[in-house]
Amino acid sequence: MKLLLFDVDGTLLLTGGAGVRAMERAGVLVCGQRFSLDSVVVAGGMDPYIFAEAAARAGIENVDELHETFYATYLRELPMELEAGRAGIEVMPGIMPLLETLRCRDDVSLGLLTGNYRQATPIKLRAAGFDPAWFAVGVFGDDASNRPALARLAMQQFEVMYSQSITGEDTIVIGDTPRDVACAQANACRSLAVATGRYSVLQLQDAGADVVVENLLDPQPLWDMLDGQSSGSHLF
Repeated sequence: MKLLLFDVDGTLLLTGGAGVRAMERAGVLVCGQRFSLDSVVVAGGMDPYIFAEAAARAGIENVDELHETFYATYLRELPMELEAGRAGIEVMPGIMPLLETLRCRDDVSLGLLTGNYRQATPIKLRAAGFDPAWFAVGVFGDDASNRPALARLAMQQFEVMYSQSITGEDTIVIGDTPRDVACAQANACRSLAVATGRYSVLQLQDAGADVVVENLLDPQPLWDMLDGQSSGSHLF
């Protein structure tokens, strides 16, 4: 059995900036007007560390003490921002039919590997029409201190859930940023990079992704990876 680990923002969906707006609003409410995400790279980041970096840049000293309050405030703000910006929520091309097909296969397990907070992830998924239950495995930004560690946790979850071991060769990380690619590389996993976020095909190729696609309207590259036909860096 293969394990497919999907990133969320930029890979499965886009919120039209609702997530960033909610996080920034929560940060201002908790930390004051100095809080801003303008200078923070959020793509491929981990929510707790995005907050910590922005708060530190704003000169906030008791960052750790404020985190729990920030998290709770963000969870309150996120649904409101998603509802207000509903027209900007977008499912990435080809994702829904791809997931429908994958869910019918008995040789793959679907998982999430995302820097989003655990409790924020289903809020975003449901707003875009996804059922969180489609994903048997799930690791989130508040589960580990870095993204590579999340992949290891996901593989451990898989092994407990299915009572069988899993190798990096049988694990595919699907994401839209160089951080997703690096996460896969750090765990000897394979990577399928999609240029549906802020990074271009060339940037994802330069990051060393095994396979790079513009989007997943054509799922053949993934089928080839599942069948063991793709090796080295390929563009589709």
